[in-house]
Amino acid sequence: MANNFNQRCPEMMALLRHSEDSIFFKDMDGRFTLVSEAKAKRSAVHWLDMIGKTDFDFLPLEEAQRCRDDEIFIMETGASIIDKEEELTRIDGTHSSISVSKFPWKDIDGETIGVIGISRDITRRKRLENHILRMLSIATHDMRSPIVSIALTIKLLARGRFGEVSESVKQTLTDVFNRMIKLEQIVGEYLTKSSVMHSSEIGRKETLDLREDIIDPILGEFAQEIETGEIRIDNRLGGIPGAKIFISANKNWLSIVYRNLLSNAIRHTHKGGTIAYGFEDKGEMYRLNVFNNGQSIPVEKRKSIFEMFESEASSGIGLPVIRELVRRHGGDLWCEESPGGHPNFVFTLPKS
Repeated sequence: MANNFNQRCPEMMALLRHSEDSIFFKDMDGRFTLVSEAKAKRSAVHWLDMIGKTDFDFLPLEEAQRCRDDEIFIMETGASIIDKEEELTRIDGTHSSISVSKFPWKDIDGETIGVIGISRDITRRKRLENHILRMLSIATHDMRSPIVSIALTIKLLARGRFGEVSESVKQTLTDVFNRMIKLEQIVGEYLTKSSVMHSSEIGRKETLDLREDIIDPILGEFAQEIETGEIRIDNRLGGIPGAKIFISANKNWLSIVYRNLLSNAIRHTHKGGTIAYGFEDKGEMYRLNVFNNGQSIPVEKRKSIFEMFESEASSGIGLPVIRELVRRHGGDLWCEESPGGHPNFVFTLPKS
């Protein structure tokens, strides 16, 4: 088939020869029918030597089976897998990180005849990300103690421990103290985020009341911003009901998820705008969301905003980290467009 394809589509064969990405076509049985030279090089063979073979000839059994399971899912459902990060073991035993996208391969009649895949080595990028996160972890850890020390000194000043102060000065010092405590919380949250990205373990879960333990306290943190921005909170996408909603989760991690989403919603909502947080019972899962009626997020950016350091308006680690937190709880997080074109961040969590 490769020779026939070379004769019928030399442009495609030129792409397969010169592309730096791993590109492959597989039939319904998982056999390679066409591969790029980069794909073959990473498997330490000539590209013709891959034709007719499967991942089981080049990867450890567990990794090959994972690839096959994904491809069976694609062929059975017609769905695509986009930018999935995986760890692969090379022939020489080395490990690399890749970002892979796979799509159903269809003939001219629309019948699925296999899978098309494109993958890119992101090992260097992941190492850079980990280095930055390590530096962030060190910086936030070193900053935390001085911040707490300054806050306590300000508190003592406000109480007159270093001499009497007027009521106006006391009020100012109290305000500064509260700001320092908030700063300490932000630093602590960044420390948690950096540690999350270095650990595969989920923190301790406990049974939480979603409104009482998570949402209400976080809304209280943003009370001043909500009031200043004249922001209205409504139930347009399904509000959290008054009855208790119990969910099994790590309290600190779930708080980070809501704090990040609500903070973004408030920041991107114009004065007098609206934010909403919703809830739906989907059987074994809860479907939750945080909406704001700010500017729409273009379709092409709804995936990239979850990539590390891609944000132009912030540190670029918030959304990637909270998606990871949600996924470690057994759910997922994504952005979709709501009626009116406004952004709506949706995530799922298992009930237990």
